[in-house]
Parts: sequence; structure tokens; C-alpha cells
Amino acid sequence: MDLRSYDSVKANAAKISEWIGSGRMPPPDEGRSWPEDQLTTFRNWATNTGYMEKAFVRLKPSVRPRVRRSIHALDADEINLLKTAFEGIMARDGDLDNTQSFFKVAGIHWLPTTDNEAYCRHHDDAYNPWHRAYLMAFEDALRSVEGCEDVTLPYWDILGDTIPDWVYDAPFYGYKYPHDLTGFDGSTVVAKGLEISRFGAAAIKQNVTDESDNIADKISEALNANEWRGFNGWGDWGNRHEGIIRAHDNGHGVCGDTIADQNVAAFDPLFWFFHCNWDRLWWKWQSDHNLRSLIAFQSVVEGDANWLKEAPETLLSPFDVNSAEMIDLGAWKVDYEHPPAENFPADVLFAASTENMAATSSFAVPTTERLAVRVNDINRLDIPGSFLVMLVSGEDVIAKTSVFQPSEPRACANCTKHGEFGTEFIVTRDKLPSETPLRVAIKVRKPGGALEDFPLERAGNPTVSISVMLSAQ
Repeated sequence: MDLRSYDSVKANAAKISEWIGSGRMPPPDEGRSWPEDQLTTFRNWATNTGYMEKAFVRLKPSVRPRVRRSIHALDADEINLLKTAFEGIMARDGDLDNTQSFFKVAGIHWLPTTDNEAYCRHHDDAYNPWHRAYLMAFEDALRSVEGCEDVTLPYWDILGDTIPDWVYDAPFYGYKYPHDLTGFDGSTVVAKGLEISRFGAAAIKQNVTDESDNIADKISEALNANEWRGFNGWGDWGNRHEGIIRAHDNGHGVCGDTIADQNVAAFDPLFWFFHCNWDRLWWKWQSDHNLRSLIAFQSVVEGDANWLKEAPETLLSPFDVNSAEMIDLGAWKVDYEHPPAENFPADVLFAASTENMAATSSFAVPTTERLAVRVNDINRLDIPGSFLVMLVSGEDVIAKTSVFQPSEPRACANCTKHGEFGTEFIVTRDKLPSETPLRVAIKVRKPGGALEDFPLERAGNPTVSISVMLSAQ
């Protein structure tokens, strides 16, 4: 951002206003902070000329610590308090100007669009920081309900026990959209009165089990990674659908129509318990690897780390914070009570699928060969909504993975930046058919759980490569 350029100041007016108002600009150690009347004059200019883009959602550290616990650890009183808080913010839904209503905060995740703007921080380095800020904004809304000042979001450990019955009681289930959800062209995408859709608890549990290679295995790989790219799995260093982002995307797909659809995912209250767990896993990884501070965290980030700069252009819109400010969760007085005896063993038998093995290491080709089937150069920008990439033999699905995205990815600046990607499937040779050829298929998720074929030629004509995995000795 060039502050000497009038056009640049116009384009960044809201960010400049926010940073000056919070005391972060000019640099606080230079003693050049603006007086209040000067800031008011600037804000009046930005508002009257239409350059003030939007109001930011302001986050502040808690006065009292927040310790988030499992949905299975809550007692009856804690469940009732959480119920009161959810009912309280849902009761505000009739007022579209109330920024702390359930409808308003849930709508930040994509639909409804406001002034042709929606937010999407998935499949990039800021995915985890953005959602950490989002959880805090939602928790702040819950805490704004009278009598709920100390309520905290619980997390749903996706690999743990079956979701408890109370999560299928109101207000955590059966939410109906109080207003139409409009798209970028102003048309109604979701009609007022429609109810959210979610699978039953037993079905979700079975789906998680069936997706163990995409959820449990990817969580384990992420938590055992020593560098950021190994944990995150998709970023400015390369668009590989791996790590915690792949686990997250597949987790969305196992829960039902609403959570599987980025357009509306946050309107299912289970979304908040679901995402609380992904934030917990990030904090666990940071804690286990002594990466809680920004300085320590930066030491494991390779390549372009501009997303960690504290600058107006790196704000996690619509929140008034940067990724750098969301690294140390402890600074916000937030912590997690992790499940007892939680263990994610590393797969020490094979070299990491996204890395080469060091030539100084001893290695061997296993008797039962594991193959890495890589699907490269997938262009997702014309694929309408969340979809699956599949490795297919005849009518049999050998392997698959989900990608979570909005129905209009070209309307998303972050999606267009990371429009092409690759993914891989680890399969054993004995699981592959000897006579039927393999092929790649892309299928789009439709309402009701149906899958619709999407032509590969409209997805950039992806390529395929196969490698033999080596075993470490």
C-alpha cells in the first residue's frame, strides 16, 4: 500500500481508518499518533466519498480466561448456559442491523453477500488464523447475551465418541433461515423458512470411519509435521490438497448437506463445535512443537511469509486483526482442555508422501508396495461448489477426497489466487484391480447427498503421475 498515492489511500480507506483508530498506525513507538479530531475528519471523508469499504468486526482479548472443552465434557448446567446463549443470539435474527445475531455472524462465512462481498479464507496460509478470529467473534456474540458472559464454545472431537443427543435438540438443531440468502447477482439462493439439513449422529460417526484415510490419517500427518507446510497442507508455497486442510474439507463432507456447502455451512450450529476442534488441533500442534509465539512460529514457515506481516493489506477481513496477531492464542486468554490420552502416532514405515527421502537414509521397496497416485493441475474455478476427486476402477471407487468451496469460486479472490491444485492418493498395489483400468473422476455435491459428474476438460484437463513409496529403514 502506497500512502503517497491518492488511489491507494482510497482503496485502503477502511483499513487505514481501522489501523489508525487501534493505535497500530503510525507505528506506536514513533509518537505520531493521530488526535481524535483528525481521525474523525479522515473517517468523515472516507464515508462521505464512499471509500469506507465496511465496518470491521473488532476483537479484544478476554478479561477472564476462556477454556474450551469437549461437547462430551459439559454437564447439564453448562449445556443449559450454552443453550441460553444460542437462543439469545438467534432471537436477534429479526434485526438485520444487529451484528451480533446468529444470522449475521453465520453469514460472514459466505452467503448472504453484502454489497457484492463475501469472505472465504480456505486453501491458503491464512485459513487457520481467519477461522480462529471467526470463532472468537462468534463466542463474543454468545457472551453478549445477558447471563452468558462466561460461556465458551465447546469442541466436537471428530475422531471421538458419537455426537451426544443434546446437539440434536433446539436451538442446536432445526434452525430455519429467517431471511432469504442472496447471491452475487441479487437472486435468492436459499429461501426464508428452509431448515438446515444434517445427518444423524450414527451416520456421521460411520462416515468419519469410512473417511479415515482422509480425516484420521491426515490429522495424524499434520500433527506430526515439523514445518508449517506439512501441517497446513495448502498455501502460497504450493497448492497441494494435503495436511489439516484436507482433513477439514473431508470433515465438512461427512456431516450433511448444510455443513458440506460452504454457502451456508455456518448456519448449522454444529459447524461451530466442528471448527472449534480444528482450531484446537492447530493449537495442539503449536503447543507440541513449541510454536505458540509469533517468533517461534515464523521459524517453521518457508517461502513467502507476507501473510504474517502486520500491515493493513493483510487484515483478516472482516475482522480487525492480522494472521500474526492470531498465532498466540494464549495472548487472547483462550485455551483448550484436550481429550485424555489423545495420541496421533506418526507413520514411520514410509517416507512422507509430499517429500523426497534423504539420500543419506537407508531405504527399501516394501513387499506390499504403496503407491502415490498424484492428480495434478486441477482447475476448480468452474466447479460449482464442493466436490470430490475420485480414483475409480469401473464402478468401484478406489480412493477419494473432498474439496470444500463456494458455489461461485470465481467470485472469491482467495479461490482465484489458488485456483489450480493437486492431490494424491496413497494405495497399496494389492488393492488395485489387475484388469480394469483406473480413471480420475470429479463429482459435485448436490442437495440430498447426490453426486453429479463434472467433465474433466472443464477442470483444466488434470494429469496423473504414480510413484512408489519407499520404506524408511
